[in-house]
Amino acid sequence: MQIVSNFFRKKKAAKNNGEKAEQEAEYFLLSKGLRFIERNYFCRTGEIDLIFLDKDTYVFVEVRFRAKPTHGNAAESLGISKLTKVRNSASLWLQKNNKLDHPIRFDAILFDQKIDKQHLTWLKAVF
Repeated sequence: MQIVSNFFRKKKAAKNNGEKAEQEAEYFLLSKGLRFIERNYFCRTGEIDLIFLDKDTYVFVEVRFRAKPTHGNAAESLGISKLTKVRNSASLWLQKNNKLDHPIRFDAILFDQKIDKQHLTWLKAVF
């Protein structure tokens, strides 16, 4: 019973860190003048963490957090599979929202070790 309890406690903490990282990324992008559109868009092909509008460009943002470098840093966690899912999900979002004629961009907000502005890296047009 103790092993199961610890397992769920760890999963919950990771979810909270993910939400905290997304919230910090959202505040950061708002401070840079981007306009918030949507958070956690889910579809059959995957999820998009954040969607913003930067002037007339729709920006699909992947947020990554790595507390410890033992499994690589946040940038290294952006694998081909994840990027493909984000692209496909963005395509569905654009179709669903009738925005196919707008310019788009894919950004990443990365946090390594801590979720704060000092540990934040913003990669524009990363994929």
